[in-house]
Amino acid sequence: MSLKEVLAKSKKEKKKAQAIDTAKKVGVGLGIGAAIGTVAGILFAPKSGEETRKDIADAAKKTAQSVKDSANEVGEKISKIVEEGKERIASIKKEKEEINEEVAAGGDKCCDDQEECCGGCCDSQEEA
Repeated sequence: MSLKEVLAKSKKEKKKAQAIDTAKKVGVGLGIGAAIGTVAGILFAPKSGEETRKDIADAAKKTAQSVKDSANEVGEKISKIVEEGKERIASIKKEKEEINEEVAAGGDKCCDDQEECCGGCCDSQEEA
């Protein structure tokens, strides 16, 4: 994997993390807005105090459940992203170890496949 590919992958991961962060903020904003709108609507409705209190309690329970569900969903997504990141790091470490082993054995992984050759490693072999 070339440095350019690693950098592109890193940039893509950062954009994905930003998108998730933005989605979380929008979700929280929508939840808070819905709660405020519900409470305001209930308070200004022409009902008795007992009915209004019951409606507020019901709305609070629904909102709390909605926030809890959203938090669980976001937590699952974050866990998945963290796991994917760990797998990618392990893959990169494995590839690095393979390259180091091949270099230590006197070979050059880059020049084994001329189509993927970066050019820099071939120069050092020609000089030797």
